[in-house]
Amino acid sequence: MDTTHHRLARVVQELLGGSHARAKHEIEVGHVLINGAVVCDPGAWVAAPDRVEHRPDLPRRHRPSATPPLEVFHADDAILVINKPAGLLVHPTVDGEQDTVISRAAAVVERLTGRHSRVLVVHRLDRDTSGVMVLALAHAAAQHLQRQFRAHTVERRYHALVRGEVTEETRVERAIARPRPGARRAALAPGRRGAYAVTMLRPVEQFAGATLVEAELGTGKTHQVRVHLAYLGHPVLGDTVYGTPREDPVAVGRLALHAAVLGLVHPSSGERLRFTAPLPEDIAGALRRLRARRRSAQRLVHPITSGRREPERTAGATRRPLRRTPRQRGS
Repeated sequence: MDTTHHRLARVVQELLGGSHARAKHEIEVGHVLINGAVVCDPGAWVAAPDRVEHRPDLPRRHRPSATPPLEVFHADDAILVINKPAGLLVHPTVDGEQDTVISRAAAVVERLTGRHSRVLVVHRLDRDTSGVMVLALAHAAAQHLQRQFRAHTVERRYHALVRGEVTEETRVERAIARPRPGARRAALAPGRRGAYAVTMLRPVEQFAGATLVEAELGTGKTHQVRVHLAYLGHPVLGDTVYGTPREDPVAVGRLALHAAVLGLVHPSSGERLRFTAPLPEDIAGALRRLRARRRSAQRLVHPITSGRREPERTAGATRRPLRRTPRQRGS
C-alpha cells in the first residue's frame, strides 16, 4: 500500500476501514508490517514509498507493561545493565507484588526489541540498596556471569554513609552466618563456621559523627557490607536490622547503601566492561546537609573578629569598678 507521510496508526485505520482504537491494537500486538518488518509503535512515521501490510495470522505479541522506566547503562542480546532504584525488590514476593526489577527489566527489553524476553537474575541487591545491577537475557550468558561471581572476579564497589568516624583503610575478614536459628546474620568470631567473607573498607569523606566509605567486596555474601560495618561499630545509616536509625546523625529515609561500581567480562565478546552509578539524590542530599554542618562548625571554631583587642580575663572573674585606696585619697 502506497501512502503519504502519516503516522502508522492512521495508515492502518484507513487500511482496515475501522476505528483508530482497533488500528492501534493491531499494531501493538504485532500484526502490522512496514516493508516486511513488524513494527509495534502506532506513532511510527510512514513515508510514501513504504509498504504497509496487515497480517492477523502472525503470533500476537504482549503489549509492553505500563511500569516505571529503569535507567539503562548497557543493553544487548546477552545482558542488561541497569541502575536499580532504592525500594524496588528484585523478585516478586509471595504476596503478589508485581512491580519488581524483573518486571521492569522485561518491559525495557520489550520496548527496545519489540519482543518478550526472559530476564535472568545472576546477583542481587537488597530492596533498599540502589545502584548498578546486571541481568542476563540468555541462559549461556547467565551461566558465564554466575561463574564470574563465584570466582570473585567481578569488581563490586559500594558507597555507604555510616555512623561514626572511620579514619583508616580496614580489611574485614570475618565469616558471616546466623549465630542461632532465627537470629540476624552476624560476623562470626574466628573458628566459627559460616560463609567466608572479606571486605575492604576505605574512608572517602569524614564528618562529625558520620563517614562516607567505599566498600570493595572480595566475596559476595548476603548483607556482607552491612554486617561487616556493624561488626566494626559503624552501621550503615538507616539500617533497621543492624543499626538504630533514631541515633543516626542525619536522616536519609532508607538504607544509605549504593552499589557504585560493577566491572565484569562480557559473556559473549569477552570485553571487560565497567559501569559507574552516581549517588542518588537521597544519599547526596544527606551528604550536602552533613557538609553544611561541617562548614558551620568550622566557622564557630574560627570566628571572624572586628580587629578590636579585648582584655584578657580569668574565666569566671567578675568585673568590678575601680576604687581609690585610702593611701591614694591622702596623696
